[in-house]
Amino acid sequence: MSIDTVILDIEGTVCPITFVKDVLFPYFIQKLPSILAPIQFPLPSPTNDPIVEILAQLPSSITTSSDTVYLHLKSLVDQDIKDPVLKALQGYVWKQGYESGELKAPVYADSIKFIREYTGEIYIYSSGSIKAQILLFGHVDDEGKSVDLNSYLKGYFDITTAGFKNQAASYSKILKETGKLGESVLFLSDNVNEVRSAIEARMSSYVVVRPGNAPLSDEDKAKYKIIHSLEELSL
Repeated sequence: MSIDTVILDIEGTVCPITFVKDVLFPYFIQKLPSILAPIQFPLPSPTNDPIVEILAQLPSSITTSSDTVYLHLKSLVDQDIKDPVLKALQGYVWKQGYESGELKAPVYADSIKFIREYTGEIYIYSSGSIKAQILLFGHVDDEGKSVDLNSYLKGYFDITTAGFKNQAASYSKILKETGKLGESVLFLSDNVNEVRSAIEARMSSYVVVRPGNAPLSDEDKAKYKIIHSLEELSL
């Protein structure tokens, strides 16, 4: 059976693995003081302020002042903890950054070309939220211009809708959700554990090697098909 569906990871696959940690995370921390400055602490209730609504999900012991909130959120970022309150606030800040033009997603040129030209279906599967995925692909840096690639994408999956990416059951769930047979689906990722899990779910899966990605062992190089660009695909 031939491949008619491609599922793409994001970081390390279609954009530099450093983008989130070196650009998005610092941008959030930089903007956080100005986001917190207008907020009254302790938090008022009820409120129509979207920031306050997000912060209200934190323990009251943390929301006593802007300083305690800032230090708590910065600690979560520094430790790369996947906290739902942090993710919601990051999403709010990044949305403003993308819409203002301060942020653009550095998607590789070969990935932009593939997404535009592939005649089958393309899905995204990332540990980042679906909202964040749509934001990223809606503000792609294409030779200095911001372009929206979402119209080329059939759908999106994250860890809340499919499960963790290093578990075969997550890929089986995606197959069930999309109505696809594993033999017709190709999953691309920089992460060997994710590739292994996709293969266990009967998908085809290749390891994508990009600058800055974690080095592969000789065993992994021998075991998995490796590509360095989406231009190498012949589907």
